[in-house]
Amino acid sequence: MRFRSFVAFGLASLLATFAASARAEEPIPEFRPAPPAADLPPPGARTTTIVAGATTTVVSYGLALGASFLVDEADHRGIKDLRIPIAGPWIALGKTGCPTSDPDCSVFPLVFGALVTILDGVVQVGGLAVVGEGLFLKTSTRRAAPQKAAGPTLRAVPLDFGRNGVGLGLVGSF
Repeated sequence: MRFRSFVAFGLASLLATFAASARAEEPIPEFRPAPPAADLPPPGARTTTIVAGATTTVVSYGLALGASFLVDEADHRGIKDLRIPIAGPWIALGKTGCPTSDPDCSVFPLVFGALVTILDGVVQVGGLAVVGEGLFLKTSTRRAAPQKAAGPTLRAVPLDFGRNGVGLGLVGSF
């Protein structure tokens, strides 16, 4: 019995030494040309992305600013720091702790307030990241021409006539 365990251990060790030398060949990188202009977003995408990011940041900051005026500093430490855009939530997070009006406070309001502060900071920074994406977004320089149908088209569409009425209509282009 002892001899079998030594043989099994020896075979396993031998296989382990050979397995290390088996390596797959590295893949050859493929050359990919730049995408054609048809694959790039239209020129208006840059403006839309910048406006969406700026709106996200401004709305998030506005909510934090409103909360900083509604809640007293004695009830929530660091609330006045939310008046600083972008960095304010992170500064307020560093001051998280029991308020001066209640030194033996519960943990739940502290954790909930810290999570909301983190969420506000992440949304403000994320909005700035979307603005940055919009600034560096590559767009096509030519507008795509509207495609015309190859010929007349006709398709069926459902019609709704209220509570007990259903119908079928035909829509097409000629």
